[in-house]
Amino acid sequence: MVQIIQNKVRKIGLKHSSLSGSFFSAKTNKEVQFESSLERDFIFLLEMDWIIESYHEQPITIYYSDSEGKQRSYTPDFLFYWHYRFASKGSKPLLVEIKYKEDLEKNSVIYQPKFKAAKEFCENNGYEFKVLTEEDIRTEYLENCKFLYRYKKNTFDHKHPDIQLILKTMCDLQSTTPRELIQVCARDKYKQMELIYYMWYMVSINIIRCIWEEPLTMDSAIWLDELYENSYPK
Repeated sequence: MVQIIQNKVRKIGLKHSSLSGSFFSAKTNKEVQFESSLERDFIFLLEMDWIIESYHEQPITIYYSDSEGKQRSYTPDFLFYWHYRFASKGSKPLLVEIKYKEDLEKNSVIYQPKFKAAKEFCENNGYEFKVLTEEDIRTEYLENCKFLYRYKKNTFDHKHPDIQLILKTMCDLQSTTPRELIQVCARDKYKQMELIYYMWYMVSINIIRCIWEEPLTMDSAIWLDELYENSYPK
């Protein structure tokens, strides 16, 4: 596999036609730039999905010749690498282009040579290439990612008494709901309000698991990740 140097190869400037900006990544500990609200939403997925180890915007420029022999270039939007537990199953790093479906359909003649060049590059260098639209990105999973990101971007000492209280209670309960977990942890409503924040933090970093593809509420099913099941003796 050709190792792509993770330096941004194209600078993203301000645009008046679409939403551009930057997003602080807790996963990569740096600002990540985006050129549209759809790219920003995709970053939430990259940021929150545990099977994605790292990601980079504007990762490489691919050069190719068009039908008239002129030299052209194309820069995909993102590159991401899988977590080793997932990559060990044979999944290749993924180069991704983000486009609105309407834009894809309207400008397919322009985009097809670029995407063809990207696919050839990936086939020859050990990567995969995908084009994703709002239908792939804007799902219930995204809503949960946005909700939980506010908790993930904080860093807490996992020896904090409240985190340990929640962890111990989860070891006792094994599987439960957020509502029951908080009620078992404390009777005082003000203490419960404090614990809720730590509980969602633990969900955001996957100490506590849930079904991310379904609406996340105080009555959702939650359970401990297998790595933490024996943190406290039963």
